[in-house]
Amino acid sequence: MAEFCKNIKLQLNQSRLIQDFINVNGSSLAEVCRAIETEDKYSEPMVVIGYYITVASIICLYAIMLDLSYDLRYNKFWFPSKYFSLNAASITIIAVAIKLPMDLSTPMPGVEDQVAKLGGLGFMCVMMCNFMPSLASMDNKSLFANVTGLSILVITLIVNVGIQIKTQVIFNEHPFMTIACIYMGMLLFLLIILISSAITIPTTKRVLELKYQGIMNDQNPQENLLFTSLENLKQHMRKYWIMAKTGSPQFVEASTPLSSASGIICAVSMVMHISLLWQLWPTRSSRKKTNPVYKQSTSQISMIQIVGVVMGSIAPISRCFTVLSFNSFANRNRKHFSVFKVENHWTQKLCEWKENPLSFFSIEMDHLHNLKNYILLTCIGFQKVIVVSCKIIELIPVAVIIFAINCFKSLKAMLFTPPTASGSDHDTNDDLSNYVLLLEDDVPLTKYPVKRILASLNRLIEKAEKKQHNNLLKLLERSVSFEGVTTFDIDQIQSILPVEPFNSWSLPIISLACTAFIIPNIDKAAVDNLLDSVHEGLFLTHVVEEGLNKASEYVNIQRATVTLWYEVKNKCKWLETTLKTSAYVGKTATEIIQLFTYKAEEVLNEFNTSSNEEQMEKEKFPPEVIAANSMYRITQAS
Repeated sequence: MAEFCKNIKLQLNQSRLIQDFINVNGSSLAEVCRAIETEDKYSEPMVVIGYYITVASIICLYAIMLDLSYDLRYNKFWFPSKYFSLNAASITIIAVAIKLPMDLSTPMPGVEDQVAKLGGLGFMCVMMCNFMPSLASMDNKSLFANVTGLSILVITLIVNVGIQIKTQVIFNEHPFMTIACIYMGMLLFLLIILISSAITIPTTKRVLELKYQGIMNDQNPQENLLFTSLENLKQHMRKYWIMAKTGSPQFVEASTPLSSASGIICAVSMVMHISLLWQLWPTRSSRKKTNPVYKQSTSQISMIQIVGVVMGSIAPISRCFTVLSFNSFANRNRKHFSVFKVENHWTQKLCEWKENPLSFFSIEMDHLHNLKNYILLTCIGFQKVIVVSCKIIELIPVAVIIFAINCFKSLKAMLFTPPTASGSDHDTNDDLSNYVLLLEDDVPLTKYPVKRILASLNRLIEKAEKKQHNNLLKLLERSVSFEGVTTFDIDQIQSILPVEPFNSWSLPIISLACTAFIIPNIDKAAVDNLLDSVHEGLFLTHVVEEGLNKASEYVNIQRATVTLWYEVKNKCKWLETTLKTSAYVGKTATEIIQLFTYKAEEVLNEFNTSSNEEQMEKEKFPPEVIAANSMYRITQAS
């Protein structure tokens, strides 16, 4: 454009006939050219911003594909969110990825520009559907913060798109304005669904926890300790595996009508965007060429987000149909079609807020209390409307599933003779169905999800059998009892610390292994085998400790154990003290153990003299102090 202005000025100067025009209007023409040059200068960074949007879109697409591949690989048929979840980082990246539909003022007159804007809206719908299950894995504080951040982003997006329709930045003609309005409605409805789910999640977790406790209280405590055979142990694993899977908050969240409705909206978004491209593709050669502000990055953004819309729709749509098939729709249970019934857990949290009094005093307390009740009553009614609406939308895949199952059964009856089910399998499934954690007791799961859950466990067992810990098995075969650790790690040893730190299974094992490594006159091959055996055993003990000791006070000792074992295995050191036998030549086993006792005492005494009262809390002990205390207990008992 700047070159064009120079050419205009040159031609005017060369013409004597329009010299007067230059004298009269030359100043205004120069101002126009300067304005155009300034605009070109300020639009240069838009190309970089376009690439920035491209990278953000690729990151979102990559995270969605990671979730999809992970879920398919590990047979997680409810498609939980592991990598693409709602948090501060993902909200920031999403805000960059949808920069095009957010842009209020940048002129984008080309059809390809308009498609890129609408593609950003479709991509946003798909992303909201994908990270919906991740809401269930958050605590209440994170849930509130993340949903609030997403709400601000989505509402801003909807308002900006409305402004662009009004100012005709988005073409005020079919199909662009129509599709933009539909996307605005879908984004708003998805946001309402997400907020409605977030309100229900705390109650859902509490109900699942009560049901789990009820099942555990009904169990005979002695049965949990009796493993008379391998098959008995496997059956015990199946029970807990089913409780763990069906009690997963993401599994329950994916099974709700709200999740199914979001999957249908995602499908509509994908079909609508593909139909837009199908409409515009035949006219691509006849369209007027434009020079977009974002240059070639516009087409790159559009292409990536189109792929994101298509690939990102797989998980929500599959989740919708797969989870619906778990319930008794195939048997046409009428309870599933009572869409106007709203269960208590949908509104229980709102009812609790309504019953709770205000936490401050005021002269107008009654008016504020009445206002609060009125607002929450409105929210409760609105929550019921959303749940009923989602249940009605859910009937669409229900009808498809019933039709597909009936067709399948008819073909199967015509072509195959149904096999006779064995009595043992039937009894086993009936027994295990009692361990399924259900949010609604009157809507039981079919045998299909139980079979798939058990199939995933069987594959895990087969995989474990192929990767057996051979060194650990050999060590256990040579062992005559399991009393070794308890013999040396005893509570009768008086601690140097004023407060005894928390103990664990792994830490005494590492301390005992260190003393075994440095005892003289032991074959090096035997020491190496012991190192490998302990390494394999610690992997299992860490799994048990993380499951049993989830409280925050145990986190510090678990980190100290991991740090200590890394130093022992990779550096052959214990708190910077070498474990190489060459450093202890000429010393007896008693002398070597005494050296480690002195080293442990030195670390503990130094900590006692240099620490304050706050550092003396057992959950705040440094890793070296925890390791030294364990070594002191072991060496004193030797």
